[in-house]
Amino acid sequence: LSLYLLLLLQFQVVGQESWELVKDKEGIQVFTRANTVSSFKEFKATMRIEAGVNEFLAVLYDVEGLSDWAYNIIESKLLHRPDDMSQIYYAVAKTPWPYKDRDGIYLNQITWDKKAKLLLVEIDMLEQDVEVSDDYVRMDGYGYWQVKEVSAGQVEVIFQMQVDPGGSIKAWMANMFVSDSPYHTMLGLRDVLQKKKYHGINYDFLQD
Repeated sequence: LSLYLLLLLQFQVVGQESWELVKDKEGIQVFTRANTVSSFKEFKATMRIEAGVNEFLAVLYDVEGLSDWAYNIIESKLLHRPDDMSQIYYAVAKTPWPYKDRDGIYLNQITWDKKAKLLLVEIDMLEQDVEVSDDYVRMDGYGYWQVKEVSAGQVEVIFQMQVDPGGSIKAWMANMFVSDSPYHTMLGLRDVLQKKKYHGINYDFLQD
C-alpha cells in the first residue's frame, strides 16, 4: 500500500485542520476542512453500499455514462485508456449563471491491494490533451476514490477531493456549497451501481 500511504501523506501535508462533519444523511457522511494551499475547502464523503469492487470499476470506466450519476456533469468523453489500471477523460460541469461552465481533464491511476481488498483510484486534474475553450473555465484539483470490500457484496466507499474551480468564483461562495457535489455524487453512484449493465463484469487484476 505504499502508493496509498503516499497519497494520504500528501493530503495530511496540505491540510492540517480537522475534518468537520457537515452532512449526515441517507447513509452518506460528508466532511470538509480548510487547508494550507488553497482558500477552497477540501471535501471527503463516505458511505457503505451493497455492491462489489468490480461493479464500481465498471461504472468508473463507463466514462460516457458519467452524467448519469456525477453531480452536474453534462458532458464526458474518454481520451485514453492504455490498460485497466489507468485512464484519462474529459468532462464538463454545469455551473450556475452568471458563471461559465467548468471543464477538466481527469487522470485516474489505479492500485489494488489484494490482501486488504482495497482499491485506490487516484484523481489528478491535468492541463494537457484538450485545449482550453473560451466557452469554459478549466478546473484544477486532485483527490481519490477508495473502495474497500468489507464483506461479501458490500463495500465502503470514500471520495475525497480538493478542487479549484478557477475563474472569478469566490472561495467563500464555493465553500458554502462544497458539500453538494460529494453528497449528490455518492447518491448517484449508489443508484447507478444497481443497473444490470454494470453487473457480471470481472477485471483480471481483481481476481484472487
